[in-house]
Amino acid sequence: MEKMALFSVLFVLACLHVDSVRSALGSTEVNCVSGSNVNLGNTEEGYEGVIEIITNISPDVRLVLEPHISSIAMKFLELVYSDGDSIAIVRTIKPLDAEEIKMSADALYYSVTCYRGPKNVRTLYILDVNDNPPIFQSKSYSATVSETTAVGTDLLNVRAIDADAFTENKRITYSILPPDEFEVSYDAQMNACDIKLAKPLNYNNVQQYNFIVEAKDIGGLRDTTTVTITVEGSPYFDHSLYKASIEENKVGHVSDVTPEAIKAQDDKKGINKPVVFSITTVVPKKYQNSFEIDQNSGVISVTTPLDREETEQIAVFIQATQKDDASKTADAVVLITIVNVNDNLLKVDLA
Repeated sequence: MEKMALFSVLFVLACLHVDSVRSALGSTEVNCVSGSNVNLGNTEEGYEGVIEIITNISPDVRLVLEPHISSIAMKFLELVYSDGDSIAIVRTIKPLDAEEIKMSADALYYSVTCYRGPKNVRTLYILDVNDNPPIFQSKSYSATVSETTAVGTDLLNVRAIDADAFTENKRITYSILPPDEFEVSYDAQMNACDIKLAKPLNYNNVQQYNFIVEAKDIGGLRDTTTVTITVEGSPYFDHSLYKASIEENKVGHVSDVTPEAIKAQDDKKGINKPVVFSITTVVPKKYQNSFEIDQNSGVISVTTPLDREETEQIAVFIQATQKDDASKTADAVVLITIVNVNDNLLKVDLA
């Protein structure tokens, strides 16, 4: 009877091609008195075959395969053994998968347990194979940005997921195809990338960009996604600096505005959105309440008399805001000179 049991195990080994039993690290034994703890080493994921060959089993011993730490081993392994056999094998029932095993434990743990006796714990480390490509979470991404967006601004974040178990195989590099108005910046914490603005945008030139972002892992496996950036026009001043003047101790509209009257507009490809004007700040700050601006015309007025002896010039920072979208603004500075009344009288006398 013992010979028949031994023959059955040897027959199984022959069917598994024992010459390929490379992860079985020789033979093992079980200790049904005090138990044992054996590190079987490691093997690559995808391996199919014998994990260990157990020899010198006493005829009065009964063995069972049990999970240890997690139950994941029971999905992959079986014990080929009958009561009374002197040899048993632990073999795979499906290819070892590092990703699936890694979700439960850092290795494949199981026990060849003596019935009503101690456990003989086994540890087998599964080496990850780079067999999963990075996959973008979405096949397309989009964002709408103002043409006034500053260079270096993050426009949106794109991310690909690599299902491999080990960090090295999960590491991804991102690249972007033209246009060169945009660039990628790697986000190591999220293993993702930010799409940044690399050059100024101009609504009059381009209203929409479409380009490809590629994710590639260390083994060259890759995926791509499409990114669409829509550019929105914003209000703009014809000039960033205006100059004007007003006589000291006088209130009312400023005069001699150069290079032309203050004007802001949103006139892009036939789109004309109304804007409103406001004063954001005045330098020196003590004159903040000395000026007001007509929100529709942009005309600046002095509301309290100014003394040239205190200051000769005041900078008024103004802003134009699109009426239907307060996020769209333009800024300019009006440099106002306080004119000495005596200087004007002197000019008249000389004339």
